[in-house]
Amino acid sequence: MHYGLILERTVFCLSLTGLIAILIYGGVVEAKSGETNAQKGSPVKPTTAPPSAVAQGPVCDISAHPKITKVTPDPVKPGQRIVIKGTNFGTRDCFKDVTFKSVHPKEFKYMNDSTAEATVPELKPGLVPVHILTAAGSSQFTLQVLGK
Repeated sequence: MHYGLILERTVFCLSLTGLIAILIYGGVVEAKSGETNAQKGSPVKPTTAPPSAVAQGPVCDISAHPKITKVTPDPVKPGQRIVIKGTNFGTRDCFKDVTFKSVHPKEFKYMNDSTAEATVPELKPGLVPVHILTAAGSSQFTLQVLGK
């Protein structure tokens, strides 16, 4: 028997044991000594942010998944600015990132719910996936990058 298989079975058994313990004890957490806000054996309630902090945070619609529909110009050269068009990019606070493969551009700019701009980083010529990331997910579009 291979050691990898033994290790895999051991990890599975430990995971299963932990799951059974959670199901049996129902998430009850024992209070540590010195805690005065919870009785021993009672569930410990998580703390929450004050209402003012919640009211000031961004509201992102996580059900509206982004979709890139067009990138112009295509093909493109490194250093050139592109316009990314699509749907459900969200608000400025909910629009998180643009990448080319896994390379971040020197700059990108959120324009509105359907438009973003980015400067193409130094990349090898070929087909390159352009990704956008929002609070609701990500989308990809394949772009042809030419040599300088």
